[in-house]
Amino acid sequence: MTFSASRFFARSLLLSGLMGLAGCSVIWPAYETPAIDLPAAAPKPMSIDRLWWKAFADPVLDQLVDEALLNNLDLAKAAANIEEARANAGAARALLSPRLDGVAKVGATQRQLTIAITDSEINKTTATGAVGAAVSWEIDLWGRIRQMNDAALARLVASEHARNATALSISSAVVDTYLQLRTLDAKLVMTRDASASLKYAANLEYRRWKAEAGTQLAYQQSLAEWSATEARIPSIQTAIAKTELALQLLVGRSPRLMAEHLPRGAQPQVPNTPREFDSALLLRRPDVASAEQMLIAAHADVNATKAERYPRFNLSLLAGLIASSSGLITGFPLFWDASAGLTGPIYDAGLVQSKSEGAEARREKAVAHYRYTVSVAFRDTYEAMVLRDASDSQVLSSEAEVATRKKSLALTQKSYDAGRSSKFEVLSESIKVLNAQLALADARQTQLTARSQYYKALGGGF
Repeated sequence: MTFSASRFFARSLLLSGLMGLAGCSVIWPAYETPAIDLPAAAPKPMSIDRLWWKAFADPVLDQLVDEALLNNLDLAKAAANIEEARANAGAARALLSPRLDGVAKVGATQRQLTIAITDSEINKTTATGAVGAAVSWEIDLWGRIRQMNDAALARLVASEHARNATALSISSAVVDTYLQLRTLDAKLVMTRDASASLKYAANLEYRRWKAEAGTQLAYQQSLAEWSATEARIPSIQTAIAKTELALQLLVGRSPRLMAEHLPRGAQPQVPNTPREFDSALLLRRPDVASAEQMLIAAHADVNATKAERYPRFNLSLLAGLIASSSGLITGFPLFWDASAGLTGPIYDAGLVQSKSEGAEARREKAVAHYRYTVSVAFRDTYEAMVLRDASDSQVLSSEAEVATRKKSLALTQKSYDAGRSSKFEVLSESIKVLNAQLALADARQTQLTARSQYYKALGGGF
């Protein structure tokens, strides 16, 4: 390398550095969270335990949720999405650094001119080989690469929030399905108990009829009610089997283990949930946070596409060793080539403009999606609160109805024993008691599910 060439290359590097510093003064519009009309802030900040399902105090439920969060296939897909986003972020970050490539080249040349070569080289095939390294680097004058990097990082964070949203949905689905299973279990016990009582009554009426102390009508009525109640049992058993299979799939059990019955725990408790909520807590909900990160990425994409209107400055250096069969080259001399280039769009048939308009449209779509997701979060919370209060009232009413029906059945039975009522009235009251108990089981499931939906609506502690 001669002194003049070294000086030229040094000046080029100095010039590129000055241009890079000048480029740092370009300030793109900063991201701002869209303004949304939110309710007044809560008197004090709220928080939700990330293991919110433990509030139901059922160890079996805890085990099922833990198993689902470990094995569920939807979570496996969400984890793969995170790894893909992390790889994309790494690729975007790599653009900020110089690139080093190995270079190896072999060629053959036949010269038929006498310019700058000896007569012995004319019409002679000369083989040439070179090996070396090439360094290339795009100086990010206008922040285009930095904006691309910011967009990739935002998408990585969005994918992590999306995984949290998936985990929240899965844990909530496991809780709701388990609560449904426990309700079906209770219904099966109630129906079997009622069937056993009706069967005993039918056998009793049969003996009374044969002993001419009763009537065939009373026996047939008892037999019909017992048969109708017994017919309910297979449908409940089918529902239990289907619910168990759905739960097996949620927790990620293998096909070989799906046929096994799931264990049952203690009767789930009704958790105490706050009577109010914090808007800031909802804005941290995983789906809301993911939507905002996608909006941040779309905003960075707009800046990156706008930066494509400006010139790009590239530095490159190629150096290595060369070998040749030519008599003009002996040994393995060193060669190098340094260059700096500035390229910018002059005419592209509207390509950059179209990309910029597309990025703007995607940002507007991301804004709309963010606003919608926030609205859905508040809607879910309001619905969960309404369902919680309504289910509490429904449980109280259903409990009162069951108590009243049982008293009515006892009084009707006494009246029948005294000969003042028919057996049909006793049977009718028995069925009313069973129906009231089944309605109470449904009400209690709704009461528990309302708590699950409330925890989910508030973001499940994420």
